[in-house]
Amino acid sequence: MIINTTNVCKRYGKVEVVRDLSLQVPEGAAFALVGTNGAGKTSTMRMLLNIIQPDSGTATVLGRDSRSLQPQDFRQIGYVSESQMLPERLTIAQYFDYLRALYPNWDKGLEKSLRRHLDLPADRALGKLSHGMRMKTVLVAGLAFRPRLLILDEPLSGMDTLTRDEVVEGLLEQADETTILISSHELAEIEFFTSHIAFMDKGRLHFQESIESLHARFRDVHVTLSAQKQLPDNCPESWFFPEISGHSLRFIESSFENRQRLMAQLNSMFGAVQFTAEAMTLREISNVLIRKTRLASRDLS
Repeated sequence: MIINTTNVCKRYGKVEVVRDLSLQVPEGAAFALVGTNGAGKTSTMRMLLNIIQPDSGTATVLGRDSRSLQPQDFRQIGYVSESQMLPERLTIAQYFDYLRALYPNWDKGLEKSLRRHLDLPADRALGKLSHGMRMKTVLVAGLAFRPRLLILDEPLSGMDTLTRDEVVEGLLEQADETTILISSHELAEIEFFTSHIAFMDKGRLHFQESIESLHARFRDVHVTLSAQKQLPDNCPESWFFPEISGHSLRFIESSFENRQRLMAQLNSMFGAVQFTAEAMTLREISNVLIRKTRLASRDLS
């Protein structure tokens, strides 16, 4: 694993922002870390980079304890954040002139290709860039030395649709050779190149798995009942938010295996039925999970 954390915790005063986090990111993955605002995603990424340190637990990055990362390690790690600071008096060309000398593996050809693709004017001062242009600049800076690991904290936030598409295309140029850990609320844009996903809420990791597995087990189920029914007390726990209205039943199945198994469950509870089980997008699944965890939190409070 290129990233491996075990029971990592981080507190600010009495507030525990990351709780017992055990996360494994395989080398070569495009790994999405998703969840609500305040879930602990940014704190997790900063601990991996030794910007802040965990209060307990361990985190290894590139096989080294994150608290002991060396300069040679950071030459293999790219980092892009929406809050990243830039030397505003420099032009884009001067900024890349400065960066080139810091990275022995800097690929000037890749830098030139990405700058051209993302339409970054060489003579524009960094302090005069729009938010989208700033993010494109730091993305090129994070990619041009061909890092082994690229950590992206909300890189698409606040961008227009065209700029987001350009940034994602830039990422895809490196996706085959760089492990990517990305947090983003723009789930539609990252879904098609993500290979793995983890969901966090209020500092806790609820699951991590391949995106293929996640898509396979979630279905939006609509059932037509043969007669008006009541919702039974013994509904499977994997059925999220079951509701009956007249002859219609709807729920989210979170452990879908196949239509035959689901049909057998429905028939045993309701008799003869007809149903559809539709695949869901990453955004739809994320919204269901956020709603589910919020309801669980209210039940505990």
